[in-house]
Amino acid sequence: DGGAPAPVFEQPQKAASQDLWPLYQFDEEEALMYRAVSNEVHALKTSAYAEGISSRLRVKGLTTFAISPTGGRSPKIAVYCPESKGAPGSVQIFDCGSDFSSEKSSPNPQPTARRSFFRSSSAKLMWNAPGDALLACAFSDVDKTNQSYYGEQSLHYLSADGQREQLVELKDGPIHDVKWAPNGKHFVAIHGFMPAKATLFDHRCKPIYDFGSGPRNTVQWSPFSRFLILGGFGNLPGDIEFFDKKADGKCKLMGKVRAACTVNCTWAPDGRHLITSTTSPRLRVDNGFKVFHYNGDMVYEEKVDVLLEVAFGPSAPGAYEDRPASPDKIRKAGAAAGGAHGGGSGSAGGSGGGKAYVPPHLKNAKGKAGSSSGRFSLAYDKKEEAPGKIKAFVPSVKKNNLPPGAELATSKSASKNAKRRAKKKAQQQQQEEAGGSEGAMAAAAAAKEAEEALARAALEEEEKKKAQPVAAEGAKKVRNLEKKLRQIQQLKEKPAEALTPEQKAKLATEADIKKEIEALKAQL
Repeated sequence: DGGAPAPVFEQPQKAASQDLWPLYQFDEEEALMYRAVSNEVHALKTSAYAEGISSRLRVKGLTTFAISPTGGRSPKIAVYCPESKGAPGSVQIFDCGSDFSSEKSSPNPQPTARRSFFRSSSAKLMWNAPGDALLACAFSDVDKTNQSYYGEQSLHYLSADGQREQLVELKDGPIHDVKWAPNGKHFVAIHGFMPAKATLFDHRCKPIYDFGSGPRNTVQWSPFSRFLILGGFGNLPGDIEFFDKKADGKCKLMGKVRAACTVNCTWAPDGRHLITSTTSPRLRVDNGFKVFHYNGDMVYEEKVDVLLEVAFGPSAPGAYEDRPASPDKIRKAGAAAGGAHGGGSGSAGGSGGGKAYVPPHLKNAKGKAGSSSGRFSLAYDKKEEAPGKIKAFVPSVKKNNLPPGAELATSKSASKNAKRRAKKKAQQQQQEEAGGSEGAMAAAAAAKEAEEALARAALEEEEKKKAQPVAAEGAKKVRNLEKKLRQIQQLKEKPAEALTPEQKAKLATEADIKKEIEALKAQL
């Protein structure tokens, strides 16, 4: 009607924290709005805010929640509860349909997936696009290992159906950035002390490609999940690496640039251009923005006195197609892979072509020392920097189900050792008595002795195998009976009139229990 817009919903918020932001979340159809309060998540119908709370989920101690994209299925909600009174922190996944209740005093529902862990005070919850997997980046204000003043982080993976939950194995140190690909099939984590390592995982949390180590703290995927960049901004020089992710999981380096003093970087909706900007108030000098092609070639640059923000306008779904890299860009990528600052480093400016620093003690050295690139650091490991596809892990030792400290069965080793000793003894006797019938008879006797020793070793091994479970079961029974004796001793210390009939009957079994313990110990 042209008048002033009227609010459809408003509510005072007494306190807000970074953990709860955004305060209100919507499902993919925008039919329900969710908000978190003390120990509960409330759902309100967007078509009827005046009706109030339509349903609620009660989870004691929750501080953070995240609604999943539907992906053609019912939405899920992930909640995080920090450590409290010695209990570990946890991430739980519930179903937004069945686990929400319209009653105020609803019982605690059972989560479809759950993972508990210690040393966490807050967490960031990240769903993938299909809504079938969740990443939880847990933060702790204090690092108990004393490796960092800024606390510690850990990354956890949960599948929405509860079939898989695990700790994501990362390099020691902080987690700089984690991003799901827009299609939800992969994610990249940048982790570890500088130079940080970047790793590509699939949607089942299996590492498939190692980008190596370098000065980076940011990852950005293109809208079609084909290209991605790894950048180092903030207190890092501003180097950006452009990669093309292949179908087999390998990532090809397309180019490198240096965009110094970058504050923000974003992919264009067409998935083929990247914009970087230097904005106020973060930096009040050299404000402006640059546009790069997906291989690192700079196509546009503009300087602005005061720049507050730069962003691409939204585009309708289907307005752009997912296209592979052009052949001429692929040829340039091949040249970029062989150079130190290949791709568009020249167009970006600032990458520099100065001579590498060589420490004084290596200036007059010959051979390998003379060709040093100047990267002298006790923390630098050349093997860690080299990128490459991650091969399937094959353990060098077969896994066993024995408890820690248990002795492994020595069936093959015992047989081989016995056979080796018998064979050596037979050879010695043959050498001493060779040349006659006595030597032949001694050799035959030695061979027979070797066979008998091998048979005895096999028999001893079988008896040992049979005795092990029996002995373990007997020891377990002895421990249980001794526990009952301790309970009976505690009952004896109580007044007789305070004992129940069941406790008195338990006291009467003391003699039988002692006899049974003695019999079991005799068998052991």
